[in-house]
Amino acid sequence: MTGDNLKFQMQNVEMDMGTTSFENMFLNTYVQMADGDSLKSFLLIYKDACNGEVDTEKIQKQLGFDDETFNKTIEYWINMGLFRKKEANNGQEYIEIISLRQAYFGSTSPQQLIENKEAIDKAERKSVMFDSVERIISRKLTPNDITRIHETIDEYNSDPELVTEAFRQAREVGNVDVKYVMGFLKTWRDQNIFSLNDLKIVEERRKLLKAKSPRKYKKNKSSSTSTSKSQKSDTSFAQKAREERLKRMGELKNRK
Repeated sequence: MTGDNLKFQMQNVEMDMGTTSFENMFLNTYVQMADGDSLKSFLLIYKDACNGEVDTEKIQKQLGFDDETFNKTIEYWINMGLFRKKEANNGQEYIEIISLRQAYFGSTSPQQLIENKEAIDKAERKSVMFDSVERIISRKLTPNDITRIHETIDEYNSDPELVTEAFRQAREVGNVDVKYVMGFLKTWRDQNIFSLNDLKIVEERRKLLKAKSPRKYKKNKSSSTSTSKSQKSDTSFAQKAREERLKRMGELKNRK
């Protein structure tokens, strides 16, 4: 059997001993990215979190990790944006496991999507935006990236299509760092640009202004041409005067 011909099928289960459901977005993005230790920690922590309280001591023993190794895996997922440190009302710290679906679509709840056509439209446009951005930058966006984009869209009231255009322009200058690209949106916000249509209108105005500005250049060019003609005229006059002097000198010589 070769890899290309392998077929897989789930066995019919007669007794359910518990199942943990993982988001496909996590499986498609982070399984191939994470190191083995970090992935093991995440899977067991996620499983416990879905089914009740997470017992970190038990997980450490299962994996045979010392404190340093285990804490390193936790920090990895914090840095990747899938774990987020938070503080409860009683002041106790805890780690929240981020939902990639929630991060992808922002604060729009499923109920809002059902009741609000505008929310559905924006969620769909955001989905298209994220797919387009990932193609432009040739990598998957991390949860931190996604959160930053969501926060910027909400803060500046920018359309998702404008974000895609910002990344496209940023790629042309060779810098697709998310923080840098969000600076495009801030600049556009300051210019009252909130949609792709707003941007096109402003760019068209700039083109018109640019088309009018060459008049000064033409004037300078004309002036330069006039100067050149004047120089030629001066040269021609000097040449004629020289020839006239030589002619007179010849006449005087002949008289002698």
